[in-house]
Amino acid sequence: MFLWSLLLLVYVTQGGAAEVDQFTIPDGSPRAMADSAAVLDQEVNRRLHLAVKRANGRVMDARHKTGPKWLKPGCNEDRLYEKLVEQLARTLVGQVESFAEENDRVARRSVALQDSIYKDFIWQESPSLVLSERMASVINVDNVELGTDKLGHFFTEGFSYFAVTDQLHRSIESGLLFGEWSEAVYFGAQTTGVFSYADLTANFHGLRFWNRILAIHPDPLTGESPPPYVVCLRNQWQVAGEFHWSEYVDNAWNESVNCPLLRDEELLSNVRQHDVQCRTDRLPVRRYGKLSERLLNEQGHGLIPQDLQPEVILRKRLDRSDVDISEKTLQYVSELRERIETWRRESIAAAKQLTELE
Repeated sequence: MFLWSLLLLVYVTQGGAAEVDQFTIPDGSPRAMADSAAVLDQEVNRRLHLAVKRANGRVMDARHKTGPKWLKPGCNEDRLYEKLVEQLARTLVGQVESFAEENDRVARRSVALQDSIYKDFIWQESPSLVLSERMASVINVDNVELGTDKLGHFFTEGFSYFAVTDQLHRSIESGLLFGEWSEAVYFGAQTTGVFSYADLTANFHGLRFWNRILAIHPDPLTGESPPPYVVCLRNQWQVAGEFHWSEYVDNAWNESVNCPLLRDEELLSNVRQHDVQCRTDRLPVRRYGKLSERLLNEQGHGLIPQDLQPEVILRKRLDRSDVDISEKTLQYVSELRERIETWRRESIAAAKQLTELE
């Protein structure tokens, strides 16, 4: 039963969990890449306009007394967000993330898993990364190098933050804990072995983006009231402002500056043997203020601390009523993590023994 649970975990996350190596520059790859901010701005704004157009599209009222009738939806917020999610926040691999990986106008640097700082990871330690070999490309956005996976985190996980905070009617703490939980489990530590602070930063800025669609609440970073991207005019939605990546990205999105943590000593040793040096001096600490301790890793590569373990984060979410689980389930989560670690150690030891016999 336990092994099947582990395999199911791998299956579910294999398509979504990717890592990026911003330390390795393969032979022949340019050290400096063209800035793709303008191209990516254009793509986001195109999708923003398309989503608004579809949100304004007529809907059928099948319950009308004289038969089906097409009606104008007016400024329906649920319909607006639904159409925006369809255009920007696809699960697993986001639309803008795919665009950045595939479009010829976006300059990219790609590092294969076997050439990366993660090349010595084995599947028992990092199942979704090793089995999928999915590595995000590195791009330049407003003079910040970042992984294309961060674009997916920005829109998709950012919307998750927006949802779990009840569109910021609740504290951003609910969103931050959700992000830490996802990195501790299915987007990071338990599937790839990597807990990415740069992912958490992109998630948080995604929350800022979704809040700014209608700008009902102050910006969660600046505390100011930003101009909305969309307004209701004559009972129809209308795009009122342009999106620009420059308002969101900074060096905290760069995993060679805002470095990740590793799940255990073996994985940490595998990364450190490549002589990676985190450039933590470039972290924009002042910009984030009190949030820096949640979004920035000022210590460089290290081990995931106890307070970022799944059961600890889940306890905090339970205490805030962000999740509805029993104490028994909470205890099971803790035991499950320990069982997974035991299985990993035993499986690796058995594999080594088999290799020696051969």
